[in-house]
Amino acid sequence: MNKVSSLLAGILKAMFSDYNGIQVFLYPVTIFYWISSSSILLALTTLLSVRVHFLPITFWGVLLIYVAFVMMKIYTMLFPSPSANNPGLISEFWNAVIKLHTRLFIVLIIVMVFFVLTEFLSYFYGIKIPVKQGIMLFFRLFTVLLIVVYYLPNMWLKPYRMRHYSKRRSELLCYSWLRRHPLEAIKYTAILFLVMLSAVRLYLVAIAYVYNPSLMALHEYLGINLQLELVPIIKLWSVFYNLFMLSAAFMLSNICFFPILILAQLLVDKLHPIKLNKVHQNVKS
Repeated sequence: MNKVSSLLAGILKAMFSDYNGIQVFLYPVTIFYWISSSSILLALTTLLSVRVHFLPITFWGVLLIYVAFVMMKIYTMLFPSPSANNPGLISEFWNAVIKLHTRLFIVLIIVMVFFVLTEFLSYFYGIKIPVKQGIMLFFRLFTVLLIVVYYLPNMWLKPYRMRHYSKRRSELLCYSWLRRHPLEAIKYTAILFLVMLSAVRLYLVAIAYVYNPSLMALHEYLGINLQLELVPIIKLWSVFYNLFMLSAAFMLSNICFFPILILAQLLVDKLHPIKLNKVHQNVKS
């Protein structure tokens, strides 16, 4: 049973840990490498034309998938091992989930106000604002920002949490260190952003020169097509099927990005200015 739990924890870490997933929201094309382009075109054409009434449920389905993704990201950040081995962190996990939904509620209110404002300006003053493009850009910015908001504090608190300090104690010790070393804090935060962006760019190179040629070779020489297929939007079941396929492509992208992320994390862990021995010395003092 322990081996099964460890295997599941490893799979969850490969799909959700650290800033994994940010590559899809920075460059949405990274998810479409794993889906047949013709099926994407067919599904979008039917959704935006004859089945446009399914567009709201598609939007809410995508949002639900993202919420589940962030919840699993919070879980993997809090629990380095199965949650049964860390019962004291369960309440902390649910508090983080409540805060996540509070943030999402605020964002949805902002989007609704933006939509009403654009409709008002269009109807009364003839001012046309690209609503769809604006909402998509806002969604991308929000998703990237939310991943960073969870990743950066997790990295700063990591040396303390590895010693099983509570979140409150870890935050107090970390804030104390940051106040004493502001320049080192700024420098390391900049390194985190630089490594994050470099890892994503490296993933794009790996897709172009490793993953994509491998998929094409498998299809050409062995007749094996590993690309996922979407279906035309006909009834409600086809919406749920396509959402499932998008989720699968998202997870596949995360798994393929994971080896690069591991190398990047080894680098930033090595460069972390708060070493474990320093933490131990601070506790003694």
